Amino acid sequence: MAPQAPRAVLRCSVVIVGGGPHALAALAALVGGDGKSPVRGTVAVIDPGSHFLDAWYGRFRALEIDRLRSPAYVHPSAFEPTALVEFAIREGRTAELEAAPVAVQWMPTTDHRPEHADSSGASLLKALPSSALFRDFCASLEAELPHKWLRGTATRVARAGGGGGGGGGSSFRVQYSAAGEPHELREVEAAALILATGPVGAWSIPPPFAPLLSAASSACGRVLHSEQLLTQGRGTLREEVARRSGGDGGPASVLVIGGGISAAQAALTASRAGHRVVLRSRRPLQSRPFDIAVGWLDVRHADRLRFEYLCLPPTRRLQAIRDATAGGSVPAPYLEELQRLAASPGSSLRIEVDEAVDRSVCTSTADSVQVNGEDFDLVVLCTGVAPEPLTSSALFRSVEELLGAPTVGGLPRVDSSLRWSRGEDVFVLGANAGLELGPGGGNLVGGMRGARVVSNELHVLMREGVCAPPRSGWPDRTAFANKYAALLDGREPEVADDKYSFVLGRRLRLLARSD
Repeated sequence: MAPQAPRAVLRCSVVIVGGGPHALAALAALVGGDGKSPVRGTVAVIDPGSHFLDAWYGRFRALEIDRLRSPAYVHPSAFEPTALVEFAIREGRTAELEAAPVAVQWMPTTDHRPEHADSSGASLLKALPSSALFRDFCASLEAELPHKWLRGTATRVARAGGGGGGGGGSSFRVQYSAAGEPHELREVEAAALILATGPVGAWSIPPPFAPLLSAASSACGRVLHSEQLLTQGRGTLREEVARRSGGDGGPASVLVIGGGISAAQAALTASRAGHRVVLRSRRPLQSRPFDIAVGWLDVRHADRLRFEYLCLPPTRRLQAIRDATAGGSVPAPYLEELQRLAASPGSSLRIEVDEAVDRSVCTSTADSVQVNGEDFDLVVLCTGVAPEPLTSSALFRSVEELLGAPTVGGLPRVDSSLRWSRGEDVFVLGANAGLELGPGGGNLVGGMRGARVVSNELHVLMREGVCAPPRSGWPDRTAFANKYAALLDGREPEVADDKYSFVLGRRLRLLARSD
């Protein structure tokens, strides 16, 4: 059935595509009270879920993850680092803020109020919130922020014509298919567009296991990818293991492939349920207290890390992101429990390292899967998603073609304002803006930083009583693409070789004039 013609167009000031924490952070920054000027702009949000963080919570529920890996000052209320702690205090739920597993002496804010400390005097801002506390905080934030929720999937961006927003370009029309009605196209028009979707990619499946996930395979039902729990609404991993691991109700033999938090949680879930478990990863399990290197959260080091990162040419930034995010990591409490269970007498849990996982020998029968000669009732692949170039997404491809927007290695080449194209109010947030936000662009730290940047760029569009400064004489590009570049002395190859830094170098008189 061919898609129907779009209905009447909804008009607003800003449309946000995506419903994750980065989208909520953008909304909070745009329409949250700043105590100075009332909001005049309107915001629409397009996402397949029924509310913010729908898919995010689904992952936590499916894997039964009960605690975040980011400290309590990192959350979608971009301009208020103490908001989550203050919510916990008001609700009498400070017990759900657990001390971080590392001793840190830094503070994320200069607001050192006594009520932000626990009974030992440690700052609650550095504690790790429970998933339930974070969920309820975000729900309360969503409820107080005015917006129009459009449940559906954005598929295309086109020029709408007419006036534009703060960037001086014309407005945009976003086409989306309504949830539950894939053949019904709708449109929303806005002066500014914020792309806050996650990375595009296919399930990462070790080649020997790929045939066993096929519907035609005799092992169908005996091999599970963790992403199936999320995309197919199959309930929790605990329930799925019980369903798939044999019908006699006795202990099953379960093989878990992976080395990150999902694999650790899968192994612990199956072990706690009384099953025999093998946790197999390509490299030894490694622990990290937060979901990003602690230096990026430490105000004493974060600026230096950003300076060093932004000095790199875009292609080298890509490699820096890969290096920083390569391989999974496991929270210390999970790793300690895994090691304790594996070391206990008569343990039913084994932890193995196999660099040749991708060359495993797999066969199957109706009752089991054999991997390297060992029988398993169930194989759980916790191998994540393999990123693909964003142009494989029809939505991002339409923006790239419409604006001639640049990419590097499949990622948008955004500028320091997170605009994807000069002079156009099209912004990118999250991991897709990693070339500017750095390795932490995809987590909550990057969400807060990106939301603040975009909010500042759209302040004139969204707030009453705010006048746009005259654009006459403005440079085509912000003088300080890397705000730390004033620390350079002109000898760095990045200043001379990177075309984006060349103009900056000339303005700072760090480069010799060719004439």
